[in-house]
Amino acid sequence: MSDIIVNILDLIDSLFFWRRKKKRRKFEKDNNLPKKIMIRPLNLILISLIAILFIIKLITLLVKWI
Repeated sequence: MSDIIVNILDLIDSLFFWRRKKKRRKFEKDNNLPKKIMIRPLNLILISLIAILFIIKLITLLVKWI
């Protein structure tokens, strides 16, 4: 059951993201602006979690070394 809910929420999130991206690209094209890098919110969360875990691991290694 939770799998279905997660899939539905992911689908809704993807649809909102693609709609925002489409509007942003149209705005950029109309105003002759360079394209902005757009990252999906779920990917942004995963990237930040990986970065935080890497920093924590690095700090623990430094503490053991000192």
